[in-house]
Amino acid sequence: MAGAAAERQETGFVKAFDDAFKKNQKNPITLVVGKTTLNSVIAVKKYTGRQTGGSEPYTDVQIFMKNNTSVNISMKGEAAPSLAGGGLKGLELAVPGIAKKFMNAAYKHLKNTIKLKDGQKVPDVYGKINMADKKKIVVGNIAMGGPIDYMYVGKMDVGQNYDDKTATLTITNAKLIEATTYADDHELYFRLRARREDQRFDLTAKDSYGTPKIYGKSPSKGDSAGRIVVTDKVPSQAVIVKL
Repeated sequence: MAGAAAERQETGFVKAFDDAFKKNQKNPITLVVGKTTLNSVIAVKKYTGRQTGGSEPYTDVQIFMKNNTSVNISMKGEAAPSLAGGGLKGLELAVPGIAKKFMNAAYKHLKNTIKLKDGQKVPDVYGKINMADKKKIVVGNIAMGGPIDYMYVGKMDVGQNYDDKTATLTITNAKLIEATTYADDHELYFRLRARREDQRFDLTAKDSYGTPKIYGKSPSKGDSAGRIVVTDKVPSQAVIVKL
């Protein structure tokens, strides 16, 4: 459902522009999202590239202006948006070594502090990201299918209003936030969680680089690793490790 909702948001945003652009007889229009205004917009298109490792790219949508410039947009929902994808490989492209550092810290905490036993259910584990690495992870780079210029944060169903007198399209239920500003203004955390409900703690599982995988293979689906995302929301009783 998360994938379907994201697709609906991206498609709705592109369609909102296309409809307004046609009403303006395919002349440039002004796009307003929250407090951000982009002038002389001539196209809004879904991004079709990938990360170099094959994972989903950071960029979801590109906005093109008449002056041959463009901006990359990462589109998110309103509730606890995941800010980075691609798992270990994606994070390593942003800050080499950081994903391995987090996984080792999480494994050590689960084994030695919580004293989790082999085969037990693993709680979600969080790790606070330091100031120096936040921008690199949020903004990304070309290898990650970025860099990102803006975070679009809004509802999955795109609200819109087009004023034909001023050729202005306003997205009424979202905001555009510069990626660097988002990184500056938010505390960001890694979040490690299971891909499947039936995955359990595995003391010996490691990836090809010798990094602890923490999760064992799912009996039902065969998934053999957890999933790492970056978030700015942490539950009050969360397991948080130091990096």
